Parts: sequence; C-alpha cells; structure tokens
Amino acid sequence: RVRDAGLEATGRRGASGRLPVTYSRKVFIPVTHLCRDTCHYCTFVTVPGKLRAEGKGMFMEPDEILDVARRGAELGCKEALFTLGDRPEARWDEAKQWLDERGYDSTLDYVRAMAIRVLEETGLLPHLNPGVMSWSELSRLKPVAPSMGMMLETTSRRLFETKGLAHYGSPDKDPAVRMRTLDDAGR
Repeated sequence: RVRDAGLEATGRRGASGRLPVTYSRKVFIPVTHLCRDTCHYCTFVTVPGKLRAEGKGMFMEPDEILDVARRGAELGCKEALFTLGDRPEARWDEAKQWLDERGYDSTLDYVRAMAIRVLEETGLLPHLNPGVMSWSELSRLKPVAPSMGMMLETTSRRLFETKGLAHYGSPDKDPAVRMRTLDDAGR
C-alpha cells in the first residue's frame, strides 16, 4: 500500500487509471539442485545419486552458467536469477568434492565467482538466492549482487522442531536463523 500511495502521489497511473505493473526480465540459473536441508515439500532439491543417474553434475559448470546468461541477455533479460539449495557441501561429500576440484571453498564462493563473471561478461545483474548467510558472507556478495532474496516461509518453531513436519531436519529453516539473516541484510 505504501508503494501504491507513492505512485499515486507522483501521478504514475496508466491511461486506464490503474497503477502500473513492473517487472524485470530474468533468466533462471539453477546453480545446483543439492541442499543440506530436507524440507518435506520441496520439489527443487534432489540427491547426488539421482543427478548421476541423469548424467548431470553436482553443480552447473561455469560454461553452462555463462551460456544460459548469454542466451538470456540476447533475449532481452536484465537479471540473472541464481537459485540453489543451502550449503550442499555441508551434507553431500559429492558437492564438497566438486567444489574442491574446481578450487572453491564453498558454494557461496562459487556463486560469488559466477555472479562476477555473469555481470562482467553479459551485463546481466545477478539476483542471488543462496539462503542463510552470515554478515561476513552477505558483505562479500553485496558488491557483486544488486539484489538477493531469501524466503521466510514461516516463523513457526513447531514446523522446525517437530519430527515429520515441513522443516524438521532442515537447519537453515530455523526461523531465528532466517530472521537474523534478514536483519543482517538490512544493515
């Protein structure tokens, strides 16, 4: 409502009298489908064995990421939406090995390196969704990502603490941890 009032105050209604709908064209870059969490509703995340069975790597390779970004830029996209699971190397040895073999200490280091390359080589603005981060990690990503996102699905501790519920066994879904990340992002 605040945004709508601001648009009204500046006279930015369309010819129909309605407020404009804005968007930014994005290209989707699923950096990895691995995650350390086990959210019981998630259809994005998979396991290393399934990736191997499908002939896929643990992460998209740099050339794959850049190919997708270049195609997006050619089609008029302005942003590159980097999606991934939270810290897969903390759960999956295969993810840790993939990163180690390519000289990265963590998934966040890899995402940062790819964000820089996408920005410099395609001009697309990286929008990162890497999940829970520390103040230090946010600070390292801030110069290379004009925007970052993180869902706060719920503030219910019950869903996080009760066996069989949606976020049980998912350390990154602790509402207090997610709120701390959001607070840190705003400083």
